[in-house]
Amino acid sequence: MSALVQSPLFGLLLTLVSYRAAWMLYQRSGSHPLLHPFLVAMLPVVLVLWWLDISYQRYMEQTALLQFLLGPATVALAWPLYRQLGNISPIWRPVSIYILVGAPLAASVAVLLAWLLGAPADLLGSLAPKSITTPIALEVVRFTGGYGPLAAGAVAITGIVGAMAAPLLFRLLRVHDDRIRGLALGLTAHAIGTARAFEYSERAGAFSSLALGLTGLVTALALPWLWPWVASLL
Repeated sequence: MSALVQSPLFGLLLTLVSYRAAWMLYQRSGSHPLLHPFLVAMLPVVLVLWWLDISYQRYMEQTALLQFLLGPATVALAWPLYRQLGNISPIWRPVSIYILVGAPLAASVAVLLAWLLGAPADLLGSLAPKSITTPIALEVVRFTGGYGPLAAGAVAITGIVGAMAAPLLFRLLRVHDDRIRGLALGLTAHAIGTARAFEYSERAGAFSSLALGLTGLVTALALPWLWPWVASLL
């Protein structure tokens, strides 16, 4: 048993099996938001790591392959985006305004709330890139003085909450346009939200991919430059 736990494949297999089981449960439930696979799959992983006393650092080493694949998976989202270029080109101006306004809001609201609650500077720096996908967030957090693992956790929680809350919010606000659904999910819930957008349609997934990429680009370019000024105000 000890040899299996210490194997480099243990964390990888644990993650894949947990996600597969969570996905099957999600499908059988009729895609119930509270049973989103990213949320459900997390529970057995956490419990097993706690039960076997496996450190977070060890788990990260065992799942290095999955972390590496995050980058190519994000780039692969360009394909559905390319297929929808005819729908995107006519509305590039409002989309650009949406991203330029929404990306700063996504970062500043979390930082402001944490600051009002008395959070320390390193926590604020970890929360700033919470609405961009993990590979980009881990690079940006180096410039904001935060912690990589904490930033990754904030990104995951943001994505899960966004994917879970989106169906209810769309119904309450009577949002039926897949373009709007996709843009909202991509900007606020990054890759996890994009996966949820593809459940609506390829068009929603493409617009979510667009929002995810542009939000990541704007944040990665602007936040390292603006953060020293923001930190001085806080």
